[in-house]
Amino acid sequence: MEISRYTLTFLLLAFSFLLSLSALMTGDFICSGSESTCRSLVGFSSKNATTLGNIQTLFAVKKLRSILEANNLPLSTPRDRRVNPNEVVRVPIPCSCSNGTGVSNRVPNYTVKAGDTLFVIASEIYGALLRYEKISELNNISDPSLIKVGQRFWIPLPCSCDKLDGQDVAHYAHVVKQGSSLGEIAAQFGTDNTTLARVNNITGDPELLADYPLNVPLRACSSSVRNDSLDAPLLLPNSSYFYTANNCIKCSCDASSNWTLSCEPSQLKPSKWQTCPSSRCEGAESLFLSNTTSTSCGPRSCAYAGYSNQTIFTTLSPDACPDSGGPGNYASTLRSSFSFVMVLIQCALFCLCLL
Repeated sequence: MEISRYTLTFLLLAFSFLLSLSALMTGDFICSGSESTCRSLVGFSSKNATTLGNIQTLFAVKKLRSILEANNLPLSTPRDRRVNPNEVVRVPIPCSCSNGTGVSNRVPNYTVKAGDTLFVIASEIYGALLRYEKISELNNISDPSLIKVGQRFWIPLPCSCDKLDGQDVAHYAHVVKQGSSLGEIAAQFGTDNTTLARVNNITGDPELLADYPLNVPLRACSSSVRNDSLDAPLLLPNSSYFYTANNCIKCSCDASSNWTLSCEPSQLKPSKWQTCPSSRCEGAESLFLSNTTSTSCGPRSCAYAGYSNQTIFTTLSPDACPDSGGPGNYASTLRSSFSFVMVLIQCALFCLCLL
């Protein structure tokens, strides 16, 4: 039977559509950084009530505090704090990138119980954060229907360490709800639908599938943390905090503070040091971390810049005076304007020569 060119065109379009869907249906997150690692987030919800302690155990999070920090909950929150059905809890995971995709770095691990199947483990126990095929593939399970009670394997959760347009972001795995749109999700997380589509390699709402994880790049507060710091890169999204420098420093991100990381000495006991090292500000001996001083050009503050095995790094915010190279640098602006004018003059002379 001869196939008309219209039918053939329709079949090709349908096949192309299915191929585009397959990128999202795998649940994989693009992670182009070769052998890079970072801290990522997943949004977990359960159909049944649970506790923060149970979530900590399920995801092998070393300290409950890490979950409290990611959800902006007080440190006094107990492990048995109830989590209601379908309530979303942000869980931090270590992410590792390899071969163009990112997965949680060998954690968590799950032990099979009576009645478990790979589908149930992926879709219900881990809240549809991954496909059961991914568990089978990365654990070399030849027959997904044949798993045994007591068998233990790795749950490779999706994540990414990629920058977004050159900027550091905290990647968050959001499980899509039935009836959601890219615009609604973008508004919820402070981004735009074009960015969401691009990051997830899709074109629009028709490819947005319910109960599949979507890679949402969360804007992180800008910081002065050095690249050689033991906690670099320190990526905190809005409404979260983090204890670092062996518990000596507390940093927090609040969008209302101009998206700038705010750090101060903590009141916690150091985890590896007997006492916390000095946080005196480098370049201003009279200032300490989080102190601010007034100058004729505006305020300057002492910011956290990271830590090493023995030292807490600090830095003084840039001087805003005209000749300092800081914000509002009139001399720099004048030089740029002069260069632009010179280019225009040279172009005009070149055109005159052609006449």
